[in-house]
Amino acid sequence: MRSACALLAVIVAGAAGHEQQPRWAAFQGVRLGGPIDDVLALGGECRAADAAGDLGPGTSAYMFAQTAFQYALPHAHPPRDSAATRAALRLGTMCVAPLLDDRARVVVAAIDRRVVAVVVWFDGARPDRVGPDSVRAIAYAGWGRPTHPSPNLDTWWGTRYRAYVLIPRLENVPSMWTAPRIILLDIAACTAFDRRLHRAGAPGEAGEC
Repeated sequence: MRSACALLAVIVAGAAGHEQQPRWAAFQGVRLGGPIDDVLALGGECRAADAAGDLGPGTSAYMFAQTAFQYALPHAHPPRDSAATRAALRLGTMCVAPLLDDRARVVVAAIDRRVVAVVVWFDGARPDRVGPDSVRAIAYAGWGRPTHPSPNLDTWWGTRYRAYVLIPRLENVPSMWTAPRIILLDIAACTAFDRRLHRAGAPGEAGEC
């Protein structure tokens, strides 16, 4: 009887842990911790991270890492650390897929074929582009109100998972950098990434995201 009760407790705890994943850990069918098969099901393609530059504009390993991890990293990594960044991402896979009738594109980093970071770029050059108010409305409908609202960086904060809606305030730059972005992040993966960065030669000491 005691062993049966113990087994039941493990099952309940496991189910509760699964239910605790917040709403902001997923967007449009792509989920942190989920398989890259979800990205492939959207019509996407996946490659080794060191080949990510072939996946389209803004998807080099360095640029992706700067965009996905920058708000959670314990310290900044300037462009001179790009070689270390590529080395830190080389263990994984990067995938890209169209979203929202090709008005957006999702780029995903995965370790062991499990999604650990997601960036959704919206195409600001399209006449039917998804504007900042619409991007916020999509996020709010799926995730609720942000835990930390901001004029240009709404944040949904959790111990393990975080999400952001970024509305860049930039002038005289290409439209891809002024369009809104959605970012989903696994914090444990972010910390592991920072440790790999420093092992690959980035200066300073590794820290917790």
